[in-house]
Amino acid sequence: MDILKYFYEEPMPLEALTSDNDPAARGKKGPTVPLEQLLNTPSYFRGYLAGTNMKADRIGLTALEQDEIAVSVLRAPGDGESWLAVSEDQTVRDVADPSPRFRDPSNTLLMVRKPSEELLREALIRVATEPRRKAIPALRSVLDACSVVYLREPAHDGFDWSLYSSRPLRRAIEATLLRHATPGMRRFVLPYQKARSEQKFYFERWQLNDEPLPDYIQEL
Repeated sequence: MDILKYFYEEPMPLEALTSDNDPAARGKKGPTVPLEQLLNTPSYFRGYLAGTNMKADRIGLTALEQDEIAVSVLRAPGDGESWLAVSEDQTVRDVADPSPRFRDPSNTLLMVRKPSEELLREALIRVATEPRRKAIPALRSVLDACSVVYLREPAHDGFDWSLYSSRPLRRAIEATLLRHATPGMRRFVLPYQKARSEQKFYFERWQLNDEPLPDYIQEL
């Protein structure tokens, strides 16, 4: 049995964050942001694709036996078929078919659909290599040009994928998952904020057979 999970946060805050040693980060007196600026902040959206191969007891989206449905999610938001990828050596390459890298991202840090206008490659490398907290300004500039950014995430036995977007993703991804009903796979959608603890994130290891799932977990 394969378990495919999609976590969403829609919308999500994506402001430039203060560093840990900044007084504002510790709740002390620091710079304030005008209310008007907060209200006019663009909305961004976050998703996270994870998986568990229950038969092999392996955790990670890339550990699934049936990965075609996971690859189909890559194309769910639309926006063309030309791609850019940032590799481990921090080079930015054109990619004709992203599916092999999505299945095995061991040498891939980031993928985006190639925008029509020139995108600053430095911003892509920053998003791919810097801690997420520091890379937020670069991430916003990339999202303004590319709509969706796919970032590799480490898992216990392979990799998961994070998605950041300038528009809602949940409905498009749900529709894609529903179109690809696969025997031997169960698909779940749930809010990221409800799954912050390890036990809740890996609910399939504790709750699938012994008790009903919480209301916030939707099985497709």
